[in-house]
Amino acid sequence: MKKTLFFIGILSALLACQKVNDKNPKLIGSWIGEKWLIFDKPSDLDAAQVHFEFKEDGSYAAQFGQQEETGIWRTEKDKLYTTAQGKKEIMVRLITADGQHLDFEMNRGGQKETLQLIKK
Repeated sequence: MKKTLFFIGILSALLACQKVNDKNPKLIGSWIGEKWLIFDKPSDLDAAQVHFEFKEDGSYAAQFGQQEETGIWRTEKDKLYTTAQGKKEIMVRLITADGQHLDFEMNRGGQKETLQLIKK
């Protein structure tokens, strides 16, 4: 009986440590940047240089001008988490994710930035 309770306790702890993943299907596909706002005002950053592709298997590819990265993604409610290969997980807040528009808010060095993307 004690072994069974111990096993159930360990299994419960392991399951509690798993990261939530809503796998938001509205993110699946290829996206290109349309607008890049800083503190809700237009910026001089070229949003069209930003490309994302989110795949059903939980992988993603991104391009920012000449920089490229690949990794895994997950969602939890209004949060998008990405983990590039060899990097730590980062999070952005999803403002809009309706299958045609994808807007997310980032905090880069204390600066609120909003990237608006459209589906290719």
